[in-house]
Amino acid sequence: MTSTITVTVSGPVGCGKSAIAGEIEIALRAIGIPVRYADPTAAQSEKNMTHADWQTYLEMYEPSVVLVEAIERARKQKRRLR
Repeated sequence: MTSTITVTVSGPVGCGKSAIAGEIEIALRAIGIPVRYADPTAAQSEKNMTHADWQTYLEMYEPSVVLVEAIERARKQKRRLR
């Protein structure tokens, strides 16, 4: 069974979110885990704008990261009355 884990990177404008997301992508692909973006067009736009030079942005912003693990609850399906 293949499961999907959603990783959300959040923070204010200009704090290094895209750089962190890019490094997460690189690390996961390096160990063989497939990665896709929820919005591939926006991700590609960000990569084009920064030239995917994440290390420079990480050094500039010096972000810290807080990891939060949360369980996603199953959605209840509504029954149709016939």
